[in-house]
Amino acid sequence: MELIARIKNARQTGVPVFWDGAMGTQLIARGLTGKAPELWNLEKPEVIREIHRAYVDAGADVIQVNTFGANRLKLKAGGLGNRLAEINIAAARIAKEAAAGKALVAGDFGPTGEMMSPMGSLTPVQAEGIFFEQAESLLKAGVELFSLETFFDLVEVKAAVRGLKKAAAKMPVAASMTFKKTARGFFTMMGVSPEQAIAGMLEAGADIIGANCSIGPELMVELIKIFRSHTSAPLLAQANAGEPLLKDGKEIYGVSAEQFAELAPAMFRAGADALGACCGSSPEFIRLMVKKFRPAN
Repeated sequence: MELIARIKNARQTGVPVFWDGAMGTQLIARGLTGKAPELWNLEKPEVIREIHRAYVDAGADVIQVNTFGANRLKLKAGGLGNRLAEINIAAARIAKEAAAGKALVAGDFGPTGEMMSPMGSLTPVQAEGIFFEQAESLLKAGVELFSLETFFDLVEVKAAVRGLKKAAAKMPVAASMTFKKTARGFFTMMGVSPEQAIAGMLEAGADIIGANCSIGPELMVELIKIFRSHTSAPLLAQANAGEPLLKDGKEIYGVSAEQFAELAPAMFRAGADALGACCGSSPEFIRLMVKKFRPAN
């Protein structure tokens, strides 16, 4: 069944579509320090392939390629500006090989790292072009959908959606923003409310919307309830393994794979049609989540 149809049918089947979990956490566990994670698509493709395969074996229906920061601005900042196409194409090919037809491969996009005007110098038109450029490279390697993650500026995520739709009008686009809970409710770092995020992402043309990162599964249940109360659109939830804490100079996450999986049905009941995991997670998080809905797995 086509992806959007599967997600829309999740309520009837009682089973969400499963995204994968963290890539950065897995790379750090394998020794990544300092350099751009995307460079490992060229230097250590076997490691990237191993991580993707682990998520596919865990039951992920969608895996996201290792291109979160592979846009022109972030690569230029890391001295890799002339390798954009090479890095994105390699990443998508590795993921396609690892998926082996068992999972869909999503081109993954994070923010540019630059502030949007008027607070910064990056205009919506420029941002649209940056995401269009990255999308074109990923399309050459055969990605099957696009996934926008961890955005906090509504102007930027709307420009990103437009850029991706310009590159491939019929390609499904999932767009997620990242929220923290405050005394006034949930807001992104730029003060965007869930209601504003929903309206803006859908207006820009996103096919799937949702939230990822920053919060653990308990708060994600609350946030998805708010999302669902304002839209009937397909929703994606990718919570962290709890909120990150610093211990001995390292980020640690307090929610185990077992605890995360226990809360997966609550995220689904709250309205999430697709479930994945974000920072601090591993293939075990996905495996145990899938098992909650498909006990035979």
